[in-house]
Amino acid sequence: MSGTNGNPAKKAGKSFGAMWKRLFTGNKPERSVLEEEAMRTPGKTILINLLHNKLAIIGFTVFVGILLFVFIGSALNPHVENYTELTNSNLKPATNYLKYPASLADKNIVKIVSGVSFSVALDDRGDLTIWGTECNVELPGVADYIMNIPEAIRNANIIDIESGGYHIIATDDRGYFYAWGHYGNGQTRIPNNIHLEMQQDRFQSIAQMAAMTRWSAILGDNGFVYLWGSMQAEQSFVKLITAARADQMAAGDNHLVLLHRDGTVSVFGQAGTEVMEKVPRELQDGSVNVVQVASSNRNALALDDTGKLWCWGSAEYKLDQVPEISGRIVSMDGAYKNFIVATDEGEIVIWGSNELKQLEVPSNLRGKGTGVANVYGDYFQLYATDANGRMLGAWGNKGYVWGSDHLGRDMFLRTIHGGRISLTVGIIAVIIATFIAVVVGLTAGYFGGWVDQLLMRVADIFNAIPFLPIVITLSYVIGHRISNTQKVYLLMILLGVLGWMGLARLIRAQLLLEREKDFVLAARALGVRQGGIMFRHIFPNVTSYVIVDITLTYAVMILQEAVFSFLGFGVVEPTPSWGNMLTSAQESVVLKFYWWRWVIPALFVVIAAFSVNLVGDGLRDAMDPKASER
Repeated sequence: MSGTNGNPAKKAGKSFGAMWKRLFTGNKPERSVLEEEAMRTPGKTILINLLHNKLAIIGFTVFVGILLFVFIGSALNPHVENYTELTNSNLKPATNYLKYPASLADKNIVKIVSGVSFSVALDDRGDLTIWGTECNVELPGVADYIMNIPEAIRNANIIDIESGGYHIIATDDRGYFYAWGHYGNGQTRIPNNIHLEMQQDRFQSIAQMAAMTRWSAILGDNGFVYLWGSMQAEQSFVKLITAARADQMAAGDNHLVLLHRDGTVSVFGQAGTEVMEKVPRELQDGSVNVVQVASSNRNALALDDTGKLWCWGSAEYKLDQVPEISGRIVSMDGAYKNFIVATDEGEIVIWGSNELKQLEVPSNLRGKGTGVANVYGDYFQLYATDANGRMLGAWGNKGYVWGSDHLGRDMFLRTIHGGRISLTVGIIAVIIATFIAVVVGLTAGYFGGWVDQLLMRVADIFNAIPFLPIVITLSYVIGHRISNTQKVYLLMILLGVLGWMGLARLIRAQLLLEREKDFVLAARALGVRQGGIMFRHIFPNVTSYVIVDITLTYAVMILQEAVFSFLGFGVVEPTPSWGNMLTSAQESVVLKFYWWRWVIPALFVVIAAFSVNLVGDGLRDAMDPKASER
């Protein structure tokens, strides 16, 4: 015989090598025998079991992502709780307000106007270009689609345009008037009695137009101004102005600034407003010759023939104070909360609010020599062009990535800061409940007897308390006497004090098993104090159950905070939370038209609670001794 078959020594060596390989290296790549027999600490075993649970890992990853998004996001994005801007209410998720078409680069722009979520440019050929997104007005019967320019206007040679918050008006070279968009206040159609007045006043053509959220106006070549719609919230009738003859006009929501042919200025509108009460005397008595006017929503700006600017109205945002300007003013305009001017040195000067980044002029337009010749401001979008009408840049409100709510607040910011409140309320409530449960459960389980009976009866009493009614009652009785911050603390305490009973019973049950084991008897024999036995020797053996219960209870606390805030008995406005952001879902119009106001916070509540539940289920399975045998 030849080979290994005839050599017993070689055959034995080969068999021994194969056995060694199987024992210590294994024929399969997964594990060796030594690895299988290696001793593991309980913590390592739990970690390995947890890492093998894909759902738990997914839940943990998602929840950590939510935590980072909420807490880091709220630190990086400040939020003013009391901020409101009704003009921008219920705007759809979009970030394209400033994204003008590339085709504008080849056009000579003569005018740009903006609404709350769109802008329109008029070029020297009489064509219109519109960009942005559809307005929030979606109720049937009160609006046309603003982004769809009517065919009649596309075929006309437009010479002037103006925009309100939700509608656009235009006139062509034949003197025809056009309008489209929101018409809930009658602002897109000249009333018959206005037509009659125009005929009687020998009206020939439109010299200028103006528009704001609820009204429109035209200035005729006869010097008369005709206004219709609703300038004041309580008005629903048509208003006609036939006072002094005007040469120019500038508009705010509740006023109209008129520059008369004699160079004087007057303001028409809601009585008692600062822009009407504070008109400088020099602008009214003829001692100053005004050549141009502009208006923000609550202020007015006038330029006289010497190049001096006059500003008056509300002191908010220091909008009534003219900053230092070098050079001669060649263009000026008024946005909703800002004034903007351009000088002959190509410099842009802007002042007022920066709530929506109106003061953050693009770097290529800062300083002198930028080539800026014309500036345009309407609502919260601002633009600049050169002397040839070429677009140079845009800045201001680019939109809302998750839309805005009924008060014009950014849903993205409120979701971030609301999540910080909701998650914090949940974790503090869990800490309170866990602390009570550990103390009660350890004491009842360790001492037993009458102590156990007393504490368990107390737990029964708390269990018998109707949870939802008691929270609502306490919130109603105490809530109106304390601040919003104190209400948040109250909700944390209520959720914690009324949520410890289940964990306390679980700890008690485990302690009844642990207290009779040998290590406890040994500790007693050595004279270890009872508190030390409970917390240093027994409690570590039940921490796994506590950890699992904490994760599962935390998910419940998140949902409960959402429920109470949704019902108006938890975190209250203006402090945001995911729960009170869902309050608007009680309105049918919100459910139908403004889905982003309830879908987004609802998704965060569900995803946060579900991910924590996945982690809790994963921990429970990982701590199960049978899990390591699978």
